[in-house]
Parts: sequence; C-alpha cells; structure tokens
Amino acid sequence: MRKIGVYLLVFTIFATSCNNDGCIDPTAINYDPNVESDDGSCVYLAENLSLSLHNKLGADDFAYGAEVVSQSGRRVKFSRAQIYLSKFTFNGTGGPYELLNPHLLIKANESDYSLGYLPADNYTSFSFATGVDSISNYSDPASFPTESALSSNNPDHMHWSWNTGYIFYVLEGMVDTSASMTGAVNAPFIFHVGTAQFLVDHAFVKNLNSAGDVANIELELDWLKLLDGINMTAADSTRSTHTMNNPELAAMMVGNVEDAFSLN
Repeated sequence: MRKIGVYLLVFTIFATSCNNDGCIDPTAINYDPNVESDDGSCVYLAENLSLSLHNKLGADDFAYGAEVVSQSGRRVKFSRAQIYLSKFTFNGTGGPYELLNPHLLIKANESDYSLGYLPADNYTSFSFATGVDSISNYSDPASFPTESALSSNNPDHMHWSWNTGYIFYVLEGMVDTSASMTGAVNAPFIFHVGTAQFLVDHAFVKNLNSAGDVANIELELDWLKLLDGINMTAADSTRSTHTMNNPELAAMMVGNVEDAFSLN
C-alpha cells in the first residue's frame, strides 16, 4: 500500500507538471498566467466598440505623396505616418472602464479600427494616451500575443531596443528646404519620437451609449498640424530626430499632438 501511495504521488506531480497548456493571451477572459503554451482555448468578449479615424492634412483628406504647405510655409509630403495609442478608458455611470486591450497602432492611410468590448452603459467621456504606457513600453515585443499592436510579429510595430522601448510617433517624408521655399520637395525629414516623457494624455467629453450592437467613436487627426512651428531647413537638426539625439525637435512635434486630435 505504501508503494502504491508513492506511485500515485509521483503520477500526480508528473501530470501536474505536464499540464502547462492553456490561454496565454491577457486580453482573453480565461487568461491563465500560470500556463506556458497556448492550446487554442482562449475565449474573448464580443467586439462592440469601433473607432473611425478621419485622417487629414489641414483641410484636405490625408494622402501619401500629396504636396501640402506646412504652417512654416514649406511644402511637404508624407511617406510614413503612424502613432501608438494606449490607456483607452471610458467613464460611465458604473465608473471608469479601461479596455482589456489598450494598445492600438494608427496609420494615416487607415480609418477603421476595432477597439474590442465595451460593457453596456451610458458613457459621458473617454480618454487615451498617444504613446505606450510605461509598463508595456519596457516589455519584450516577443512577449505580446501575435495580434497585439506591440507584438514583434506585427510587421508595422515600432520598437527601438529593449532598453529604449517603443517609438511612439513616426513621421517621415520629404520637404522643400530652399531659402525661397520654391524649390523641389526632395529633402528627407524623419521624426522617430518616444520615451516616457513624451506620452501625452487626451480627454474628450462625448456621450456614448454602448447598449446597442455597436458603439463607435469618431476622431479627426490632422497629421500636418504635427509640424506646426517647425521650420525644416537644409540643416539636418531641423528635420531629423530619433529623440535621444535631438530631444528639442522631438519635443516640438509632441507639443502639437494634443491639438492635432479632435472629435469629429
């Protein structure tokens, strides 16, 4: 009988140690932080919240390659424009509700996004941040689920390194740097901006009822406004920053982020 008891104990330990499969996606309602590999059992709440983003270049609709005039009077055209959003929170009669998957990568040539699940309630305001929250920013991109905007499996994900974290804002394109501002639009500009100091919070007052099948929020983003006050000249320091090498230029762009977003 003693040997049988020992065998049963060993079998139980062995069976428990082998039971490492489950749901590893933190956004699923049956997420289990104690399992090591995904077995396809994740269960998700129904998606009923969407974002409609109206991308603009001043008064015009956004278009890659379109020449527009910045506030400084220089003609520019964009070739890449992306921003991370995070910390989506909706304030309703039942209190604040933070989305289970708070990270979104918006791109200037895309308008429709799913934000996941929002419990039925009457909401009067919502908020989000441009950038990546501090905890996620210093996490390994490989640790996020494949479908996450922060995942290294996302071909559009923007990340510098383990120590520096994510690139919050990317603006790239060409600009006319001639003194007369009548030259060719052929000088590259590049803004790669990140780090915790450049996380910007946004708050909007908006009545939203999620009791129906789908709730939608509409925002306008004027990508051209991100260049307000920036006079890009022949000097590289006026049109190129990777944040750490040119924090003053990065700060100028980020100072325009709040005004670039508005309710539509």
